[in-house]
Amino acid sequence: MKRFQDRVILVSGGGSGIGQAAALAFAREGGRVVVFERGREAARRFETLLGEQGLEGHSLTVDVSRARDVQRGVAAVTIRYGAIHVLVNNAGVEHTATLHETAEEDWDRVLGVNLKGVFLLSRQVLPVMVRAGGGAVVNLGSISGLLGWPAYAAYAASKGGVIQLSRQMAVDYARHNIRVNCVCPGTTWTPLVERLFAQEGDPEAAKAAIAARHPLGRFARPEEIAEAILFLASEEASFITGAVLPVDGGYTAK
Repeated sequence: MKRFQDRVILVSGGGSGIGQAAALAFAREGGRVVVFERGREAARRFETLLGEQGLEGHSLTVDVSRARDVQRGVAAVTIRYGAIHVLVNNAGVEHTATLHETAEEDWDRVLGVNLKGVFLLSRQVLPVMVRAGGGAVVNLGSISGLLGWPAYAAYAASKGGVIQLSRQMAVDYARHNIRVNCVCPGTTWTPLVERLFAQEGDPEAAKAAIAARHPLGRFARPEEIAEAILFLASEEASFITGAVLPVDGGYTAK
């Protein structure tokens, strides 16, 4: 039997990158996958991928930084499926700047999606899991939430918040048989990261320099991060909660 047969999996930001890789992996393992995406075009692309691979699932256009959007989206999932067994808080946006160079609106945008989005979506999903007798939440942090990263003030703050919120959620909801863990990827070749390197004067030199900072000497593939997410959401990790797992090619071991 597949690991997530007939389980309902909700993935935010599942239209590209790590979220998409995780959503497709859950679907291959028998999950009924629902993806929340802010952009309708990304949501449609995900549904096309599902159809091409003969997998079950669908997408909804939801902005996780907006409480009403989140409430509407979670209600639609529960009406359709009656339960949510796994939540993956993956939606994220980036901004490159030091603290004094960060505009207030950019700070609010990054924290609004990356941290407030985890709060809003979890706030709606956790009661559903409590009523069902349990579940698993996997939040996406980052190595920039564990270590300093040049010119990443808002992003690093948001991911540091996600890491600590994950621990707090794990403590608060363990009595409800809900496990909460956090995956902290190293640099992963996603559309978000590709956009950041495109802003560099010499993108290829910048990529080589960042790859060299990882002891394994390369970037992660989204599918490699997805495997860690699936593990923490599965019964194979049934006694793991409150963990912060770097999947970073050895970056934080230095």
